[in-house]
Amino acid sequence: MAQLNQLIRSFNQQVGKVAPDGYILQGSVVHRNLRRQARGVFKTYGPYYLWTRKVNNKTVTCALTTEQAQIIRDAIRRNRQLERHLADLRSLSEQIIRAVTPCVTKRKRV
Repeated sequence: MAQLNQLIRSFNQQVGKVAPDGYILQGSVVHRNLRRQARGVFKTYGPYYLWTRKVNNKTVTCALTTEQAQIIRDAIRRNRQLERHLADLRSLSEQIIRAVTPCVTKRKRV
C-alpha cells in the first residue's frame, strides 16, 4: 500500500511538469554553410538554417532566418521534454493500474 501511495504521489508530481512554458514543435533544425566555386575560387555563403520534420509521412524542409531557427530550436527542445514527461506518466499509470486492479490468474498448459 505504501508503494502505491508513492506511485500516486510521483504521478501527481509529474503531471505538474507536463504543461510546456511555450510553443512546441517536432523536427530538427540544422545549420549549413554553402561553399561554391566560381572561377577557381571557393566562396562560403551562409549560414543557412533548415527545419526538417515529417508531415503526412513525408519529409518537409523549410528555410529559416537566424531568429526563426532559435525560436524553433527552443520549441523542439520543449517538445522533447514534454515527450519524456509523458513517457514517465505512461509508465507510472501502468504501474498504478496494475497495483489497483486484480491480475489474471496464470493458466496451466493443457
